[in-house]
Amino acid sequence: MKILYMLALRTKTEMASNGGIRVRNAPEAAHWRGARAEDARLSSFGIKRSGGGTHQSKTMMFSELEALMATGALRPDEFRSAAIDENAIGKATGNTRRLTFRHLANLYGLVDQPELTKAFVKLWKSDIQGRRLQALLVALARDPLLRETADVAMTGSVGQSLQRPLFEDALVTAFPGRFSEKMLRSLAQNCASSWTQSGHLKGAIKKIRQRVSPTPPTVAFAALIATASGFGGPAILNSGWMKVLDLAPEQALDALRRAESIGLVRVRAAGDVTEISIRHPMAVALGVPGLEDV
Repeated sequence: MKILYMLALRTKTEMASNGGIRVRNAPEAAHWRGARAEDARLSSFGIKRSGGGTHQSKTMMFSELEALMATGALRPDEFRSAAIDENAIGKATGNTRRLTFRHLANLYGLVDQPELTKAFVKLWKSDIQGRRLQALLVALARDPLLRETADVAMTGSVGQSLQRPLFEDALVTAFPGRFSEKMLRSLAQNCASSWTQSGHLKGAIKKIRQRVSPTPPTVAFAALIATASGFGGPAILNSGWMKVLDLAPEQALDALRRAESIGLVRVRAAGDVTEISIRHPMAVALGVPGLEDV
């Protein structure tokens, strides 16, 4: 029976017809974890490997995040005061403000402030065009549920319709039997909304895949997360952290060379050897010394 159940799940996933694509979740290591990954380092950097996620009840909440960041808050108490006392996030009641801030703080690490969040907050101030994709990268790092839907966006071709059932299939395949039908529908809607907020999809009801255009600092940020996730050298360019930015390896390398001009990375290539240094250049450029140790 177990074998038949697994086959049924696989068939359901492969035969998903809305959007006309096949969705298979590759092993986590193929996308998000490199050969050098260490659980303790991942956790220390701010990446969550398991557990529930914000998307069970909310989206990536880019509008609320943008309003909160516009206050200039940096410390945990400043974020909390701006959201709850000053209502920078524009919610009608105190309870709603507290609940929304709790979800924001959990998804973006605004209270704990691991090195991932510190780098994100520093980049936010200097790269306005890159904010949506950088917020998505943090959300992917900190919500395993959203991460499991990335294959839907990454394998969808530009112009293709990517509807909610595809996201449901991805979640059912990753977590068979975990969610009720109602929860699965809500979770899939929230994930699809986040992929819309990031720019990968467009349309309020009918979701259409479109290509995103990451800025060089965004690509450098993705390379930082890939490095913290155990990827090194050219493997950084093939990681899920780069693929989710719609970049082929050569495009990612070109963007990193442009990021080098503003001091965020160092790239050296000689023959078939490509050396990509992220930690030290970004620690110095952003003034986040802890990045040296990720």
